[in-house]
Amino acid sequence: MLKDIGSRWRGLLLPVLLGAFLLVVIPLDVFPWLRGPAPYPPEWQWGLRSEPARPWLSAVLVAGLLLGLVSACASPWARPRPRIAATALLAAGMLAGWAFQLSLAATLPDGAFRTLLSRAASRSFTSYHTVAISEDARDPLAFLAGHAEHLARYRTTAKHAATHPPGPVLFYRAALWACEGSPWLTESLLALAGLPDRDFAPPNTRAARAAALLGALLLGLLGAATVWPVAALAETLGLDRLEAAQVGLLYTLMPGPALMVPQFDGALALPIAAATALLASAIATERGVMPKAVGAGVLAALALFTSYGAAVFLAIGGLAALAVAPSRRAAARAGVFTLVLATATAAILTAASTLLGHDPIASARTALAIHREVYTAPRSYALWLAFNPLDLALFLGAPLAALGLARLASLAAVVVRNPARSPDPGHGFGPRVRFGFTLAIALAALIASGLTRGEVGRIWIPLIPLLLVAILSLADSETGDASPAHRRGHLLVLGALLAALCLAIRIFWDV
Repeated sequence: MLKDIGSRWRGLLLPVLLGAFLLVVIPLDVFPWLRGPAPYPPEWQWGLRSEPARPWLSAVLVAGLLLGLVSACASPWARPRPRIAATALLAAGMLAGWAFQLSLAATLPDGAFRTLLSRAASRSFTSYHTVAISEDARDPLAFLAGHAEHLARYRTTAKHAATHPPGPVLFYRAALWACEGSPWLTESLLALAGLPDRDFAPPNTRAARAAALLGALLLGLLGAATVWPVAALAETLGLDRLEAAQVGLLYTLMPGPALMVPQFDGALALPIAAATALLASAIATERGVMPKAVGAGVLAALALFTSYGAAVFLAIGGLAALAVAPSRRAAARAGVFTLVLATATAAILTAASTLLGHDPIASARTALAIHREVYTAPRSYALWLAFNPLDLALFLGAPLAALGLARLASLAAVVVRNPARSPDPGHGFGPRVRFGFTLAIALAALIASGLTRGEVGRIWIPLIPLLLVAILSLADSETGDASPAHRRGHLLVLGALLAALCLAIRIFWDV
């Protein structure tokens, strides 16, 4: 019996040791290169926090609540009513995940709400709000029509806005409209940030400042809502509803999504994960293909209106979804049709913005040229071949990354010993393995491309939901006969390590 228990927990040995190691070396900054290569600029390096952290007990309590929700998925109350229980636990997890983001931000010197407000309003942190409250965005249609021309000016004054589509700026413009139309909302948000009587110089009116906080809070909530497509995707890959809910809940404890608020990357994970989940469901089941494909296309268009880099993430998600087809014939028939329909829907909706005067191609060409000039060309390709995977592993959660690499290596060894069992549909491996192999190959290609050099712990957050599902479903494939209690124990250990790493990075790094 003890031997059986030991074999079931052996797979967590490396993740636990790696997590414990990082919890020692991050506070002591034993290896500064973990934060990235110096100097910055041009290379990227996360800074060290110089100020002492504010009390962090609330973050521990909220993390404990999230772990309790993970545990509740395997409780006697949940098992007889999986649909109701999973829905209730994911809804609670979404709100608790949002609270976890805020509790981590509360350890910063200015507290959670004032920090979110100042970061959203900062010209250097994101700059979308800066443009949104300017004269350029006063008329949204005129802003869309002149977007490509505006970008050249933003190259030095609003760098993030200069390399993105107009969506983020219009998001904050909508928040400004909401605050200008509701004095109560404006005053409530400023009171929340501890600025009830503060005057601001135009264009930073009281409504504009409140809009920064409103936008930041909404971005955090949208990021936390990614628990739903994560759970849906895990269920499509063969986990039962409550097991899939556990995977969704664990997403809220991953360092990248939890720490990077109010960046748009966390919110961008929602449409990309949802589009991938819809495509995978349509391809795997061959049911509801047209509405699911169209829905995925709508979500893809929304993602592309937010980030030009979303095209790469959507392509990776689409290829991974295609890999879950039950056979090669199904992949060539329903799979390709689904992807083509989703792509066409996204292309039509993107092109439709020309009816509003926007030129998406001219904007994309200008923004991507600026991005390459400012962020890609000055940085070393060879250097980031090593540091991009490291940064991704840290903000994915090093214990999870170690678990995924170990399982992927063991499966690759099986393929080497028996080439007939390739990860292609119809050759012996299930959809979980095919999904994982496809993601691994696509991620390796993305790293080798050098398209992104630095800060991938933030920029690649939209891939984190897909990687989480792949890693945990691959891990389940070797312990599929384990009891719910044993699986719950594994996830609680992983979740506790992820939460501890979130707190360590927040307290000691300037993220």
